[in-house]
Amino acid sequence: MLNVLDNNNSKKKFTSLQDFRKGVDAYKLFACPKFFCKEYIQLCRPYSVMSVNTYSNAITLPMGIAYLGSVLEKANYNVSMIDALGTSRNQIKTSDCGTYNYQGLNDDEIISKINPKTKIFGISLMFSQEWVPHRELIKKIKKKFPHLIIVAGGEHPTAMPEYILNDCPEIDYLILGEGEFTFLELVYNLASNKNVNKVSGIAFKSKNIFINNGLSKRIAYINDIPWPAWHLFNVECYFSSNWTMGISRGRNMPILGTRGCPYQCTFCSNPRMWTTRYTMRNVKDVVDEIDFLIKKYNTNSIEFYDLTAIVKKEWILDFCNELDKRNINISWQLPSGTRSEALDFDTLSAIYRTGCDLLVYAPESGSENSLKMIKKKLKLKNLTKSAKTAVKIGHNVKINMIIGFPHETYKDVFKSIFYGIKMALIGVHDCNYATFTPYPGSEVYDELLNNKKIRKPSDSYFTDLLVQFDLTKATSYCDNISGRMLSLLRFVALSSYYITVYLRYPNRIFRILRIIFDRKFMPDSVFEQRISDIFARKKLLKENSN
Repeated sequence: MLNVLDNNNSKKKFTSLQDFRKGVDAYKLFACPKFFCKEYIQLCRPYSVMSVNTYSNAITLPMGIAYLGSVLEKANYNVSMIDALGTSRNQIKTSDCGTYNYQGLNDDEIISKINPKTKIFGISLMFSQEWVPHRELIKKIKKKFPHLIIVAGGEHPTAMPEYILNDCPEIDYLILGEGEFTFLELVYNLASNKNVNKVSGIAFKSKNIFINNGLSKRIAYINDIPWPAWHLFNVECYFSSNWTMGISRGRNMPILGTRGCPYQCTFCSNPRMWTTRYTMRNVKDVVDEIDFLIKKYNTNSIEFYDLTAIVKKEWILDFCNELDKRNINISWQLPSGTRSEALDFDTLSAIYRTGCDLLVYAPESGSENSLKMIKKKLKLKNLTKSAKTAVKIGHNVKINMIIGFPHETYKDVFKSIFYGIKMALIGVHDCNYATFTPYPGSEVYDELLNNKKIRKPSDSYFTDLLVQFDLTKATSYCDNISGRMLSLLRFVALSSYYITVYLRYPNRIFRILRIIFDRKFMPDSVFEQRISDIFARKKLLKENSN
């Protein structure tokens, strides 16, 4: 037993893989017991759920369960994947209720792929707006295979574990937070018929009592984690011209250079999932992985899925120097959104020189008052300067904005709209305006719930979260602006931005027309990519309905 501090700073005793110091062969410590070696662990990435009118929904390789698979394999467990999305990404159907579009294998097709020898079934539940259909899938799985031990992980169960276990008692265990080593320890205890009560980072119910062992402790030595087990997937299914997180280059693949985020934005659930500990991989190891992906899968574009990719200037410059030193010529993108603090002229020049062809900033708001309220610690002046420099150097630049925070007034929203226009005038290629939604696990969600400004979780609440990528939905959690008006302001914001862009750069209009009428024409901006994605989905929906 080791005395450790958990994430709530209270002393507890755990025998847990992540408690051991570097040098201990923990994969042997929790290795597959001999009598369990013929049993199966299956990991499932379910189908994607989106609004019927969505304009953006990325279909990407599932990095979370790919890391789980690599850790389990290293500990000699027999593991396989059910990738419902990748296996049938061209299958898109509308739900009977007309609310959702489903992309990927349906419930029955997923169940048909469960191996009868499977003892432990892990399912990834990342997004709260997908909960209602995924809950019904889990219920069907348990009914068909009552012996299965079902373990769920991801941001959604981490945000609201007690609700999930009450709403879906078919789930046996939840993994809370960074899950690789917690899941490995849980699997070992289950395989060995040992007590799991003291495994940190899990939640479960015992005799109808909810037990929460807290977040998984953050992994200190992330360089020791094996690379994602992409060989367990048919990666070729993902190599198409549509639905990447960033811009499709044909053979895009994901990577993580860092984990976590050191910031505490009130609208974000990441502090609940990851805490605020920010860890960076060794630059050489990251470039080694990129080199492997090029040689093994012939990838031509790398997408960094980091929560906040660039925090330290030294790391990104070392990364660029390593790419130069090894003559690795590949395009790479930062589609998740990053901050401007480390993106000065030297850094922007270095990442452009080494192949970065999409850079996304996340100012979130053009109102200094809103930035203060949501704890977004940035200076708009500095971000504007950085974005302007990036455009001049040659980067394809996008910004992410949110309107309708609970405190906002019309003045705050119009400041965000005018900030977007300002960015359009300096040449920023793309801008997305999302409407605020109180995401489970975020500080502002807890505040609104405690003040009874939003109703308790329900099926209709999760369905309302689909407003994120649907311009036709009108949901507001803002004290001063109605849902209908917020939807109108969102349309005005997007229209004013792109009208400004196309008046200033009319040649981009012709690119949009080519995207619409020439399906082989490759997008070169995020907006072009989303237009292409919309037409591709509509075509598949029509084909699947026949």
